[in-house]
Amino acid sequence: MDISVALALTLKIAASTGIGLLLGLEREWAHKEAGVRSFAITALLGTFSWLLSPTLALVQFGMVVLVALLVNLYAFWKTEHFQITTSLALTATNLLGMSIGAGNFFLAFAGAIAIAALLSWKTELITLSGKLTEREIRGALLLAFISFVVYPLLPDQPIDPWKIVNLRAIWLTVILVSALKSVNYVLLRVFGERGLRYSSLLGGLVNSAAMAFFLGEEGRKNKETAAAAPANMLLAGTAMILRNWALVLLFSLPQGFQRSLATVMVLGPMTLVAGIIAGLAIWRTQPVAQREEEHSRQQEITPSEQKSQPQTEEPPASGEGTPVGAGVEEQAGQQKRQALKSPLSLGSVFAFAAIFLALTIFSGAGRVLFGTTGFLVVIVLGALASAASSAVLLGEELARGIVASSPAAIAMLLATIAGLLENIVIFWFVARQPAMSWRILLLTLPVIGSGFVMVMLLGVFQR
Repeated sequence: MDISVALALTLKIAASTGIGLLLGLEREWAHKEAGVRSFAITALLGTFSWLLSPTLALVQFGMVVLVALLVNLYAFWKTEHFQITTSLALTATNLLGMSIGAGNFFLAFAGAIAIAALLSWKTELITLSGKLTEREIRGALLLAFISFVVYPLLPDQPIDPWKIVNLRAIWLTVILVSALKSVNYVLLRVFGERGLRYSSLLGGLVNSAAMAFFLGEEGRKNKETAAAAPANMLLAGTAMILRNWALVLLFSLPQGFQRSLATVMVLGPMTLVAGIIAGLAIWRTQPVAQREEEHSRQQEITPSEQKSQPQTEEPPASGEGTPVGAGVEEQAGQQKRQALKSPLSLGSVFAFAAIFLALTIFSGAGRVLFGTTGFLVVIVLGALASAASSAVLLGEELARGIVASSPAAIAMLLATIAGLLENIVIFWFVARQPAMSWRILLLTLPVIGSGFVMVMLLGVFQR
């Protein structure tokens, strides 16, 4: 036998044994009947049979399935519990062994790692499935549907004589933005309970206008939330500015970083200035919030009550042993979790698709009729409906070379300013606190001013 052939066979046997040992060790740690030896032999059986004959491999695979069924019947008769997961893992291990016999090492190793992860993450997956809501499951299924079912069915060429509307390109944008919103929603759901600041920052990435509406409602109901509203609004604005230039960069990056450099140079410092002002606002409001919290705690128990209160406290009659304050906090956290809804629904997907399609048509028509100026005007006005849509559209047009770098930066600056002012107006009408709204506006002016300064410096450097 040739040495190269012997080495190839040795490598396949070693890889098959390794995969069987990996999966068998996990089952051994889980205290299952089928362990290291069973999985290793099953993987080697698949490899040997495929090396001898693919037909023999199919026959032995049927035997493995039959053995798995008999083992399940015996386990059910003995303990009244099926070993479905272990049986499926054993069958999959046999297929992975056959894949190694066919020379497809990548598929075998990737499949083994995925199966081992699913087996070892049993507790985490069960916990996650218990926490998921019906709306979130529907959102995940909807994202999979629009990505793997709808997208391949759309034509990959413009459908109009002016070559403005490409349905597949538009739908790809819908998929990417929906995926980003879903990721941001997961982050918001995980970190949102730690404080309104996390919610403001992450909510600004999802929808800054909706976050302004939420902060306005909270500020109208709660004085403490109203005091922290300027800092939270600036956090939401910081996230919105960051999202805008990141989307422009993301969609123009296939044609190089140079085309979106001007936009990043204008909006990047605005993000930094907004973050610094938000940090200063948080630093100033935090001591006030701590003093108000201590004052409210002192008011809860008067001096006369402190004297009459016994030294040892009996547990509550209900037997739960949970303080009243903790119960109130838990109830408030539960209400926040219930109020937090998945951003991905059929209505939201079609709404974004309709907005982006309208912006594409209007911007294309404006470009055809009025040149670059008409296109940029549509970008700025479109930011009032969806700043993310305007940023994505501008990034795509930069990638195509339809609009120059400097005019795009100016248009994105004006669109971002429109979004910031729109959020303040929304907070004004919802919170019904003019003084607080004026304060937010005054704190936002340096952010806007930094953008104009960067535009002027950009113009000086380009001369």
